[in-house]
Amino acid sequence: MARTGEAETSYRVSANAVALGEKGVLIRGRSGAGKSSLALALVEAWRRQGDFARLVGDDCVLARIRGGRAVLSPHRAISGLAEWRGIGILSQDYEKSVVLALIVDLETDEGRAARPRLPEPEELCSDFHGLHEVPRLSLPARETERSVAAVMAFLHKVSTK
Repeated sequence: MARTGEAETSYRVSANAVALGEKGVLIRGRSGAGKSSLALALVEAWRRQGDFARLVGDDCVLARIRGGRAVLSPHRAISGLAEWRGIGILSQDYEKSVVLALIVDLETDEGRAARPRLPEPEELCSDFHGLHEVPRLSLPARETERSVAAVMAFLHKVSTK
């Protein structure tokens, strides 16, 4: 519930989201980029280290901006469902909401070719629906294992949130 005088705005985002501990990770990319694979692999990897992890939403999530933060939640119509490519749509345990801590953009080879090997500091953050300097990683599409390692390293070693 928004405080008196504080507007709350919701946005529908074509993306996946996971809760890794108390950190929300939003995974964006075009169809077939590996968003679902990365989301499910991140949940599994985070759990293997003994920490709480759960899918928030697959394919479509809602982002509510409140108190200077983005709160991610599943879209009502598809909450608790995830696409396993080659298998189909399966039920999954899911988290009802999490605060956004990191945006991951999965990019094709063409998109990554234009980027320098080492990103500038300003490339490690992004604006998101009025929020400024949200931590962001640009990772290669369909390279799940490499992307899991990068996200985990970032959240454990780099992120201060």
